[in-house]
Amino acid sequence: MYLMMRPTHAQRAMPLAMHQMRFFGVMPKLAKMELTIRTPYRTLFENYSGFTRLQVRTIGGDMTIGNKSIPRVYLLPPGEMKVQGLQPGQGNHTSSDTGLFMHTGGWLFVHANNTIDVSLLEVEQRENVAFD
Repeated sequence: MYLMMRPTHAQRAMPLAMHQMRFFGVMPKLAKMELTIRTPYRTLFENYSGFTRLQVRTIGGDMTIGNKSIPRVYLLPPGEMKVQGLQPGQGNHTSSDTGLFMHTGGWLFVHANNTIDVSLLEVEQRENVAFD
């Protein structure tokens, strides 16, 4: 008699399945990666998608970040950064043809929706930096 009154696993799980709720937002992934590079003084790229890859040096080594990369946060020590496959287009606020930049350090955020945000202290086009 006791076994007949005891609810089965499916009966116990049914109320849970009926009341499942998501308490987080899900942003749709962009088809093409977008790049935003900012300093406190200016914005070099804003929601820019006319590039193929971003090469940076992190504290863990050199990284090449491409389309549909894994979401992460990277610490960027001072050094060089390269935006590969640079094309003129909306969101490109630089006059660089090579895509090479020198910076004094910052953070790089790769988001789950296929966007990259780079926050730097200071940055300059490599063509404008004199090493003498």
